[in-house]
Amino acid sequence: MEKRNISFAAACAVLVLCHQAAGQEEPEAAPWTTNAPIVTVKQELYVKQPREGVAANIWTFYVGPDLQRVELHSSEAASDVWTERKRRFSYDNGRTWTDFEPISSTAFQVKGVTVWEWDWADPVYDPASGLLVRLWNRQLLVDGKWQMFAYYRTSGDSGRTWSEPTLLKYEPGDDFDPADPLRETFLRNNQAQPGFVIRLRESGKLVVAACLANAPDDPENDERAWKLGALCWVGEWDADRQKYRWTAGERVQIAPDLSSRGLLEADLAELNDGRIIVVWRGSNTATTPGRKWFSLSSDGGLTLTTPAEWKYDDGSRFYSPSSYHRLVRHSVTDKLYWLGNICTEPPDGNSPRYPLVIAEVDEQSAALKKATVTRVDDRQPDQGPALQLSNFSFFENRESHEFEVYLTKYGEDANDWRNAGVYKYRLGLTESVGEEAR
Repeated sequence: MEKRNISFAAACAVLVLCHQAAGQEEPEAAPWTTNAPIVTVKQELYVKQPREGVAANIWTFYVGPDLQRVELHSSEAASDVWTERKRRFSYDNGRTWTDFEPISSTAFQVKGVTVWEWDWADPVYDPASGLLVRLWNRQLLVDGKWQMFAYYRTSGDSGRTWSEPTLLKYEPGDDFDPADPLRETFLRNNQAQPGFVIRLRESGKLVVAACLANAPDDPENDERAWKLGALCWVGEWDADRQKYRWTAGERVQIAPDLSSRGLLEADLAELNDGRIIVVWRGSNTATTPGRKWFSLSSDGGLTLTTPAEWKYDDGSRFYSPSSYHRLVRHSVTDKLYWLGNICTEPPDGNSPRYPLVIAEVDEQSAALKKATVTRVDDRQPDQGPALQLSNFSFFENRESHEFEVYLTKYGEDANDWRNAGVYKYRLGLTESVGEEAR
């Protein structure tokens, strides 16, 4: 999710070189320039930046089965370091809010080791337990490299308080000990970055995707800053023991010449035939331009197909920067939609993170429906090439059935990426969702 500046000249030069080195054909016209849009877009400034050189940031989502919502607000003066954190709750779908209350910082020191800890993903309400279940992330900075670990927590009071985090494991290893944070039997094992959602399947089981896991077939695994492995966990509420049981699936990995930083920021969904699709952010290499990557599972996440390039439903290819993305199924149309960045030229790492597009997923081919790709927002003439239309909250409003997107426009000021406010987008599906739903 990191941010960085890049000059326009440098960006253009790198894009040309990547295009030539990868031997790619000249791209055809972007589909969003000719497609009939599948959504209408309304945009407004939601939160102004707090002061010069500091971006506003919001993550917001539902925290219960009904209309309970939370907003997590923070300030950001350094990439992915959130300070001045606070939260507020709504129990009427955002019409009224509680007063803000402070929440703890994400970064601190333990025995001289820099540690980041934060709730990582949208929670899911599980009717089997009556609890919210949410992923949680712990990162330790060791010898200049981040070591990442995936946890889960539960809440029985709409997200006001949470249980102690429990480490999700896929191999033997110790738990984290603050008295000995660099213990080898903890640090080397079970590394993983959790994905951004826990999905509740039709079967009642939970499934979680993760990446940056130890890759068992990679001889350079221990030396890599970005591990090449990925996997899912399947969870189920044990009513007798009053706790969740988690089963780790088999690991897959991607070759380093396909994605230079492995597989990142997993999102997943259950397709209408019961298969699981996992989509990852990748990062370009000297021989492979920036793409999104995906795997499928026919057994609920316990085994995954080898990560492959994600394409359009007609088999054609698209470029995508190393950027955040989300999958959401609409409750009325029952269609699965993807929101993310697709670009018209080979990207350079994270850039460019525009335009922001939405498209429907073809659930038979597990590909993006090319004829549905619709532009939500794009860089404007007065904005620099470092603009980022990424790192957003994305969900369906449970009353209006519009999609809501909350996004900090990092880089909207070409002189300083941190001079950025939070924008709210309301996406109305152009196909009818029924008068009763509205």
